[in-house]
Amino acid sequence: MFEDNLVLRACACHHRVDGFSGPSSIKTVISGEVAWTVGNRQLVVEPSSFLVIPAGEKYSMNIAAEKPVETCCIFFAQGFVEQLASDITRPLEEALAGEPAVLPGLSYLSALHNEKDCALIKRVQTLARRCEHALAPSGFEEEFLTLAADLLQLYQRIRDEIARLPAIRGSTRQELFRRLLRGREYLHSHTCQPVSLAAVSRAAGLSLFHFHRSFTLAFQQTPHTYLTRLRLSRARRLIEAGTSVLNACLEVGFSNPSAFARLFRLHYGELPSAVNRKLARSG
Repeated sequence: MFEDNLVLRACACHHRVDGFSGPSSIKTVISGEVAWTVGNRQLVVEPSSFLVIPAGEKYSMNIAAEKPVETCCIFFAQGFVEQLASDITRPLEEALAGEPAVLPGLSYLSALHNEKDCALIKRVQTLARRCEHALAPSGFEEEFLTLAADLLQLYQRIRDEIARLPAIRGSTRQELFRRLLRGREYLHSHTCQPVSLAAVSRAAGLSLFHFHRSFTLAFQQTPHTYLTRLRLSRARRLIEAGTSVLNACLEVGFSNPSAFARLFRLHYGELPSAVNRKLARSG
């Protein structure tokens, strides 16, 4: 049992965890990528995505890389997130009366998530940097409250995504959403490879029509748009790390440099060469 909130930042070429069952946690990667195995799902996390694993769920991971991989993880004290969820949703009168809280289950947080602005990821990694100089820096407890609240906002967003699905029965919507998550996780694992809609649909266990329609309804973008954004994000990180624009373009699966430059500019408001020049000016 974890009685305290913890932040763990580590850097290694080799590290292995087998069948660990711990508290609720958030997994992020600062450099490189890591595949966590949860159940029979392999979830690949890189700097623009994060993984949430709820308390008690077993997971494994195995880092075996030529270059050091840097990770940053948050571990919540047992029941911390669930208690906050209860406090937020129950009337203040019950709390003041000392009535025991009923801790809710937080389904579907156990998944790979992607943020456009990576606000939660930045919060996790900023806290880790502050902990380099002090074991419990000022505001440490408040930071964990904010992170737990971020997770609950994410949970509400997930509930909204499920509600957009067309099935009449709630159990059908939930099963459909589980399959969409499998398809989305497949996209995260294949950002640098050719991906067909048929392959993603098979991974999700759905027909082409139902997968494409349901994915677009739930996440408000098509699978192709989602994958393109993942690839552009990865390409930008490569360029910022010193990779040439052409090599970054090819490495993330684009075959046409001109089309890549247009999409990059549309998404980020500047050409990839401009990012490259900023890097050169900064030394």
